[in-house]
Amino acid sequence: MSAQDRREGGGRGSFSLANLSSAKKDIPDSLLAVDSAALKSKRIIAYHLTPLLGEPYIAPLDTGRLNYANSTLVESKSLAVGYQANIGSTAQTRMFFERKEARDFIFADPYDYYITTPENAYFYDTKIPYTDIMYTTAGSSQNKDERLKGTLTLNFGKKINIGGDLDYIYSRGHYESNGNKLLSYRLFGSYLSDKYDLYAYLSNFNFINKENGGLTNDRYITNPDNPVEGFDSKRATDTKAFPVRFSDTWNRVRGKQYFFTQRYNLGFERELDETDEEGNAKKVFVPVSSIIHTFEYKDNRRHFGSGDQGIDTCYVDHFIDTENSENKQVVEDRTSYWSLSNTLGLSLREGFQDWVKFGLTAYINFEKRRFKLPAAYDTEDGISGTQILVTPKTQQIYDEFSSFIGAELSKSQGRLLTFNARGELGLFGSDVGELRVTGNLQTRFTLFKKDAVIKADAYIKNVNPAFYVRHFHSSFFWWDNDFKKIQQVYAGGEINLESTKTKLSAGVESIQNYIFFNHKGYPEQKNGNIQVISARLKQDLKYRAFGWENEVAYQLSSDKEVLPLPQLSLYTNMYVAFKLAKVLTIQLGANMYYNTAYYAPYYEPATQQFQLQRPNEQVKVGNYPLINAYANFHLKQARFFVMAYNLSSKFVDPNYFSLSHYPLDPMVLKMGVAVMFNN
Repeated sequence: MSAQDRREGGGRGSFSLANLSSAKKDIPDSLLAVDSAALKSKRIIAYHLTPLLGEPYIAPLDTGRLNYANSTLVESKSLAVGYQANIGSTAQTRMFFERKEARDFIFADPYDYYITTPENAYFYDTKIPYTDIMYTTAGSSQNKDERLKGTLTLNFGKKINIGGDLDYIYSRGHYESNGNKLLSYRLFGSYLSDKYDLYAYLSNFNFINKENGGLTNDRYITNPDNPVEGFDSKRATDTKAFPVRFSDTWNRVRGKQYFFTQRYNLGFERELDETDEEGNAKKVFVPVSSIIHTFEYKDNRRHFGSGDQGIDTCYVDHFIDTENSENKQVVEDRTSYWSLSNTLGLSLREGFQDWVKFGLTAYINFEKRRFKLPAAYDTEDGISGTQILVTPKTQQIYDEFSSFIGAELSKSQGRLLTFNARGELGLFGSDVGELRVTGNLQTRFTLFKKDAVIKADAYIKNVNPAFYVRHFHSSFFWWDNDFKKIQQVYAGGEINLESTKTKLSAGVESIQNYIFFNHKGYPEQKNGNIQVISARLKQDLKYRAFGWENEVAYQLSSDKEVLPLPQLSLYTNMYVAFKLAKVLTIQLGANMYYNTAYYAPYYEPATQQFQLQRPNEQVKVGNYPLINAYANFHLKQARFFVMAYNLSSKFVDPNYFSLSHYPLDPMVLKMGVAVMFNN
């Protein structure tokens, strides 16, 4: 498992099966803990893999009859999220405990909701071909958002499954120069037998985002009738006319990945009490131990370009001069990265005898990483204190190598107590001394004839900052930092009562040497500790056709200047659901997202990072109810919806900013349809 994968493998808490599922979905079950007869009765089984060791566990399919419209929104990815208005744009959750460790290739982090990783990738086992296609659209021809997403998979016999999925987003955007085009696809397959398992996929993505740097003045949203002197109020409804920092500027992030994990099981055959048609006792293979191998290759590239002649006036520093054929200044920032990782593991399997109550795995990981950045040299014009590169073609190469050893102790069978504990240590190379110790436990019991679950999780980490936080060379930002390791200690728990549909969770984390992007857009390391406390409550109510879903979270940061967070975030959804002619399910309702005002981060296109707001442009974001009204329909294997998004912009103060100087879309009509073919 690569250092990057460790950062991608879930939220800030320790790994658990629950951490890898959405907070609004059911807790998945390990395949070890599921009755094989129950699995055999299913026509379609979907599952994810645990990080590093590739243990499969049940992953729920998105087939719900309710709230389909909301599931297509960026807001559905988190209780509170900041992004650039249109789907496919860069985004960051406002829920601190949902934030992941930064990838080495930090430019992919803002697209985390759209990138496939070994931990969120779906694998399937189907008795029939399975196809799922979704199409959504919003807005007029000038600002339309469209998304086409599909999956096709089928089995060849009982052991082999192959398939592919595609995700295409094309958004013109409601504001000048904020459109995007995202294309990603994946080809995957698996081979499952008693003694040998293999899961593999190859994936590619190509994301292009136009960048405008945000509005030059927020009053174009908050006071459209009189924003600034000289602005034609007749154009106040034309969001494309609102002035932005720059235009003709874009970011392009590309990536490809080759992944496979395989295991060979050693064991014995056990006779069952059942007999076959010939009267012979049936036998079943019982795995005792497994030899595990995981391979992964990643290749990522980033291009920040601009033909805006005035873009350099938006930045204080200027490190690279580039001229095109017309002697007009442009920006051509490029960097690339690849990594190659191999992991070998040996596992003692849980449950091969009644007295073996847990599984034990040891592993070793080797990884090679290479980064390319523009190289710097001083010009002869006598300028001091500023590095200027006449041509960006000269590349500086950084090579890193790391090796880790680790062990995992886990118990996934049984109701009374299940747990997972993992520790790993960097032995050699660039990540020597890195330490991750994570653990979680869970108990399940019956309360009022329904399940009740209590969970606890904790971790201790001592990790290196991501590579591009340490080194980055570009036109407007240039740094080479020698940061200390980041030290984190976390503890949290959760109570889930199915009988009352109540979920309560809380956690606290202490961070030493926290790294953030400061007001100038540069990474900075804070001396001392930062503490974050969070509590979260989810309560659903239902009576006959009426339903009311609620979720609220409280967060407190000990240093609001370095780590600003909204203290209160909430989601509420009120609806009625009923059937017509016993086949058509109709859901009519409205939902609302809200968070208290705070100094939300600013998204900087030149680094693609969320930084503290610029000192002379401090503004609070929030205290605005984002209200959406919708109608969902479900007919057999088809779902479709109509939604009035940001309906509240028509009757409350228009202060609908998602990030500082980046507003949400105004009220717009969204529609979509999803059809599943599984017969």
